[in-house]
Amino acid sequence: MKAPSATTINSLHGLLALSLIILLSTSEAKVSISCTSVIQEIAPCSDFILKSNDPSQACCNGVKKLSEEAKSQKDRTDICQCLKQGLSGIGKYDPNRIPQLPKACGVSITLPPIDQNTDCSK
Repeated sequence: MKAPSATTINSLHGLLALSLIILLSTSEAKVSISCTSVIQEIAPCSDFILKSNDPSQACCNGVKKLSEEAKSQKDRTDICQCLKQGLSGIGKYDPNRIPQLPKACGVSITLPPIDQNTDCSK
């Protein structure tokens, strides 16, 4: 089987990011941090979440920004809920990659392994 071209992979990542933004744009009224903002910050992390690549600088910048915005337990719960909803639409991924993201970026925020069964209130 022939490997997908770089153009195809880049197009899929763009489509993934756009899909996540559209999917979550209706959730903004329910959270203190907008889901659209969360997804925009984390979208560059799709390579890291879907594969075992190192996170890009854009990904780490987004993780750092979210860490700065997660001032309260409600903020952290809202970010988790946005990620949970968004990740449900990207296909198969390893939920255990999510907690590795802050560490790989040198950011001190704790994220649980996030999948459809994650209780973001804990």
